[in-house]
This record gives sequence, C-alpha cells and structure tokens, in this order.
Amino acid sequence: MSRLTVGDTAPPLALPGTDGAAVGPDPADRAATVVVFTANGCPYARAWHDRIQDVVRDYATRDVTVLQVVSNDETDHPEDSAEGLRQRVAAGEVAGPFLRDADQVAARAYGATATPEVFVIDRRGVVRYHGAPDGDHDDPAQRAGWLREALDDVLAARAVTRPVTSPAGCSIKWRVELRWWAGCPTRERAAQVLRDTLAELGRGEVAVVEREVRTREEAERLGFPGSPTFAVGGQDLFPTAAPSALTCRVYTRPDGRGSPLPDTAELATALRAALVRPWELPGWTDFRTQSARPSRTTTG
Repeated sequence: MSRLTVGDTAPPLALPGTDGAAVGPDPADRAATVVVFTANGCPYARAWHDRIQDVVRDYATRDVTVLQVVSNDETDHPEDSAEGLRQRVAAGEVAGPFLRDADQVAARAYGATATPEVFVIDRRGVVRYHGAPDGDHDDPAQRAGWLREALDDVLAARAVTRPVTSPAGCSIKWRVELRWWAGCPTRERAAQVLRDTLAELGRGEVAVVEREVRTREEAERLGFPGSPTFAVGGQDLFPTAAPSALTCRVYTRPDGRGSPLPDTAELATALRAALVRPWELPGWTDFRTQSARPSRTTTG
C-alpha cells in the first residue's frame, strides 16, 4: 500500500458533507488546503479537536481551507456514522467542512493510519506537511503548533521547517470488503479464510463486509476481476490487469499453481500492509513519551 508523503501530489477529494452535498475543493483555489483524518470517539482526536477548530477559524481569512474527514467503519463506531457527524455539527462543535468517507476510499488513497492525521497541501496540490497537529495531545497550550508552523511556512512561500512528524492517535477503524459473484462456489470458504487470517493477525476488530456483485455494470464500476475479491478502501488487495467480469477468479500461488483462493500467507501480508496502525510504521515516534515541548522529530 502506498502512503502519501511530503513531495507527493495529493489525490483529489470529493466527499459528502453533513448536508449530503459533495465537497471537493481544488487546491489551486487556495493558498493551502489542510486535510485532517479524524474521528468522533477517539480520545486523541477529541483531545486535539478544539485546537483544530481554532486553526480553521484563525486561518479562514488567510486563504486556507481545512477539511475534516471521518473514515472509520461505523459497525462498532456508530458515532462516526453520517448521523454522528450531523449531531456534532448541529451542536456547533465543528468549524468548516466535516466529511464522511464511508467507503474509506480517501483514507486508503492518502495512506492515512491515525486519527487525527494531518496533511497540508499547497496550491500546486503538493503535500508539504504530514503528521500530528503538535507534540502533545494533553497540552492545549501547544495549539496545533506543528500544523500552524507548516501553514505559516507555506503561506510565506518558504520551505516547511518541520515537514514530517509521526501520525499520532487512534488507528483508523478499517473494514475489509469481500466481493463475490453467485456463479462461483468460493464465497463461504473465502469469508472463513479472511476471518481466520484477521484473527491470526490479531485484527479480529476489523469488520468484514460481504458484497455481492450482481451485474456487469457493477463489476465494471468496482473494477471487479472475479470472485472472490478482497478490497480495502475500494482497492483490490491483489491488483491485477484482468478485465472486469462476472467470473471466478484465479489466484497464482507461490509455487505457480492456480487456485480459487489466494495463498493465506500472501493474504496475511496484504492485510497487514493495508490495515497497518500508526505505531507499526517504520520510524514511528511514540508521541506519548514526548515532553510538552515540541521535539524536532522528522520521521513519520
């Protein structure tokens, strides 16, 4: 799974706000765009929440837009449903667009792992900062200082002093979609293998959604190459050049044999990469051990 980093071009966003209308501003229209992956129940996201709202207000007149995106699967987190978002907006708790990434496509496209996780994007659409809002979730006096520093640098057209910090907070609550077609007999076995593999990885909390693909049009829209297909955030865990079709899928095992199901070790590897948590990232720095004074850590 590729993860967006500083210097990369950010993928476009088009997500529904709490009124159902799609929001997807063009970075070229603003001096800077901030994308914050957040959550309504995560204690770290809640701790940083007011600081993020202050950034929204303080930079509103400086040609900056802040998009707050909730991508968590709502199966065990109903507070992160569309209704949960509407309730917070109605209560006046959120400044700026509050967007629901129900299919987790945006989180996967950005390679986000945490709530909160911040991306600052310049007018050219290039990521200039990625990481945490500041160095201590438990110190409101830090005022999302790392984010503010990055914005000030971008607005002044200078290099960002601290471009990367470790994403810090709760892990994004993912789900895996098992896409199947009724013409193949592998659905039940595929679902069992998927659940067993998640359990072996210690990821039994990850929701599994079984989705029947019924028509050729749906197969084309989903990029469905056959049954069964395993997807996270709309992306096939086993990308293939095979055309979309209502057919039985053939996986190639490590020994070269064809099989109706992927090798379990390869499935585990693909799931581990797609569902990685922030503290499992290379070079991750445990923000909980940092002092209230921001460090100069630049690994993420």
